[in-house]
Amino acid sequence: MYQAELNGKLPSGICRMEDILTSNVFSFFKYSNRSIFLKSFLNKEIKLNITDKEAELAEFIFWPILSKNTEPDLVIIVGDWYLLIEAKFNSDFGEETLTRASQLDRELDEGLLEANNLNKKFKLIAITADYYFKPEKFNKINDDYYVWTNWQKIATLLFNIIESEIDLNLYERSFATDLYNLLIDKKLREYRGIKSLKDIKFINYKSEELFFEAETAQYRGAYIGFLKSLSTIEPIGVLPENIYFKDNQGGNKYG
Repeated sequence: MYQAELNGKLPSGICRMEDILTSNVFSFFKYSNRSIFLKSFLNKEIKLNITDKEAELAEFIFWPILSKNTEPDLVIIVGDWYLLIEAKFNSDFGEETLTRASQLDRELDEGLLEANNLNKKFKLIAITADYYFKPEKFNKINDDYYVWTNWQKIATLLFNIIESEIDLNLYERSFATDLYNLLIDKKLREYRGIKSLKDIKFINYKSEELFFEAETAQYRGAYIGFLKSLSTIEPIGVLPENIYFKDNQGGNKYG
């Protein structure tokens, strides 16, 4: 499925479906090296404390039907935790109606009930495509029971693992790279700001200038202004005062 999406072989409507995105991302966490990817997601992004063994034994239940016909996107039972995941891409959480509680309220109530029945601690993980946390989406939810994250943070997590010194085999690296590229293709890259430059070791922070000098640059693509970019070109000679002449009939012609 990754390659079909990356190469434009699926209808655009399917590519925009959040169920497809949820399946792609969390199927990866299910089938990849869990001690690396799933554990990193749960511990770094959700702030849990999952062990390698617990990650290996985690149970994934996609689109379970809970009571009151509530259907979250995914439940992960891992260690002491019952994690209910509700993921959004191009849509918002279902709002309250006259006859039904809001989507998050229903999932919170039903998730807590299921967790208590299994003697597990409960957490609702809400995933959106928002670039920043929007509290108005969660103002009726108890802060103790939910965690917000976004797809962009998952993309950054994958990138950091791929670029790290973690020993990934060829298949793990290829699988993770394809998923990362898929998230980028969906414009789900996280803006990390200039703070990410601190990890680049070759930059001398004592230098007064970060950018190159036009006079010494062999190749450049950014616009740096006419005066500076033309400063290395030999000046054009001064033109004569008149570049036109008049013929005997008084008309103007190019000289």
